[in-house]
Amino acid sequence: MAPGALVESEPKEVIFHAGKGAQKRYVLSGSDLKPTFESIPTVDFQNATSLDIDERRAVAREVYEAFTKVGFLYAINHGINKDLQDRTTSVIKEFFGLPHEEKMKIHINKSPVIKGYEGYLETRLDERTPGDLKEAFNIADDPYDPEQNAPPDLDLSTYPPPPLNQWPENPATFRSTIYEYRAAAQNFASTLLRIIALALDLPEDYFDHMTSFPMAGLRALHYPPQPTAADDAIGIGAHADYSWITLVNQLTDTPALEVLNANGHWVPAPPVEGSLVVNVGDFLERATNDKFVSTVHRVRNISGRERYSLAYFFSPSQDVMIKTVSTCLAPGETAKYEDVKAGDWQLERLLRARVNHPTSIAARQRGEI
Repeated sequence: MAPGALVESEPKEVIFHAGKGAQKRYVLSGSDLKPTFESIPTVDFQNATSLDIDERRAVAREVYEAFTKVGFLYAINHGINKDLQDRTTSVIKEFFGLPHEEKMKIHINKSPVIKGYEGYLETRLDERTPGDLKEAFNIADDPYDPEQNAPPDLDLSTYPPPPLNQWPENPATFRSTIYEYRAAAQNFASTLLRIIALALDLPEDYFDHMTSFPMAGLRALHYPPQPTAADDAIGIGAHADYSWITLVNQLTDTPALEVLNANGHWVPAPPVEGSLVVNVGDFLERATNDKFVSTVHRVRNISGRERYSLAYFFSPSQDVMIKTVSTCLAPGETAKYEDVKAGDWQLERLLRARVNHPTSIAARQRGEI
């Protein structure tokens, strides 16, 4: 058999979910192979806040290279210290180790904004599977949580009445530790926004308006070992994020994250100590007219060990209009996407992914999704 040829048992296409809906990518081999990435680049953010603009621009050039060619990067020297990461890992493990009935007290169906605990197989991004082999804890923008410091002039009429986020009684330090981590992740996201602006030949503060009260979600995840390596058993199915950017802390040394390249091949993104995995989301892909790539990825935990991770999803404030950036349009080129209001578009994506939630069911009955 020729090198690179597919054996009969291998899939011929990858089906995934993204902002454009369900899509597929053919698995290529031999002479059909395209130039594409085979690994995830690393970017050092040590100089991202340097007083020297040339040093900041040098970081921006590396980010541009990674986001246009891969859509993913490993970030080192991101500013989230090891002590905080260790404490966050500890409380996440403790939470997921609670009895099932304790976790179910804050099940997502009890939250109008789909936040709280989510059990095994409750999501299914790949219809060929019985569901995603993971459990999760989710929080998002919540003006009623004092830790989020909502602006005093924020229009609360766009939010359901409280409570929105749900918090477990135990571990006792869970809420305070999660919010400490969220603040640190948001600090790095704000730095990254300025680096992205430089990468796109824009003023550094061009995207600062997006952070007045961002739709910043945090999702702790636990993936048990998969029983098989088959495609019908998956930690989370192939998808692209609907965020602006996502910061994934892999927390432990268990490998499971895989990124899809242009040839339909899965490229491993194993944990790198001290790093965050940063990827482009659909919002940023739209804003750059597809110059930055919202790359498909999945989690497949065939390590034989438990996997824990923590994803921070940065999306703009609800009222921000996502428009194509002028520097991403060549002379005579038109935008591929219509302007969208960030809050409306993100809610639609969220409800489509949680078809059994009461809010999603009601939205479908009203013909809104």
